[in-house]
Amino acid sequence: MPHRTESIDIEQVPYRPSAGRALDLEVFSMSDLRRRVLRAHLERHHRYDFHMFVYVRRGKCRAVVDFSHVECGAGSLLTIRPGQVHRFGRGSRWDANLLLFRPELLRTSQGEERLQMPELVDGLPAHLRLDRSMRRFVVDALVRMEQACALDARQPLLNWLLQSELATLVTRLHIFHAEQQRSVGTSSDVPERFRLFKRLLDAKVHQWHHVSRYAHAMGCSEKTLTRTCGAVAGVGAKAFIASRLALEAKRLLVHTEMPIASIAQRLGFDEATNFIKFFRSIEGCTPGDFRRQFDVEA
Repeated sequence: MPHRTESIDIEQVPYRPSAGRALDLEVFSMSDLRRRVLRAHLERHHRYDFHMFVYVRRGKCRAVVDFSHVECGAGSLLTIRPGQVHRFGRGSRWDANLLLFRPELLRTSQGEERLQMPELVDGLPAHLRLDRSMRRFVVDALVRMEQACALDARQPLLNWLLQSELATLVTRLHIFHAEQQRSVGTSSDVPERFRLFKRLLDAKVHQWHHVSRYAHAMGCSEKTLTRTCGAVAGVGAKAFIASRLALEAKRLLVHTEMPIASIAQRLGFDEATNFIKFFRSIEGCTPGDFRRQFDVEA
């Protein structure tokens, strides 16, 4: 099959609740979304500034999330985070419940336990297969949140209620995932130092390329950070930074028409040649070759 040669623009999608109320969370079905927008819109690549949980009720949902093709059958959950590039595959013979929520809803909770909500969400896999009990729990939670959105109450009170329901859902999903990990002999516990490293990396990857910058900002040695990263991610901090930087490069190469020199500058490289050398060392091809060869078809 021939590869596409043209690049594709990413459509930036801000959070806009459809009900006309400034709530930080919304629940609706994929069927509802199909009635709201054109099919071509659903098949475009998007980058959201909010979280999206897709609970597949029937059929198979095919999606692309940051260059990974994901196929979710009925009873599974797809999680998409702010900043990720995503599109739904073609086909309308599947349906799902969509849960959209702003990151701020995770951060404004009071109490020491709920301050960990962003990390719990970040710890969920992109695709989570649920058992029968967990499916019922997720469906019930989504129904409660959808009903709460329709209540005639003051906005701060409603957001607090939705925040509480979301915290319960996320915590239960996290526990379920941890149980699955233990059943196959792995652990989902992530040290706080690694969580901080990932947060810094997301914020500074375009500027900081060296382990020393992150270690200094975190108040630890490069050896400590490398050891922590290796224990959690299976690779050292240097390789982890390079992988994250390469992901940003691939997003820009495939989903924009920016010249390679401009991408190099955007990603903090002094010279385009340095960027090309870096990209070839990670991906095994030049940025230009990757742009020409990547097949975006699901």
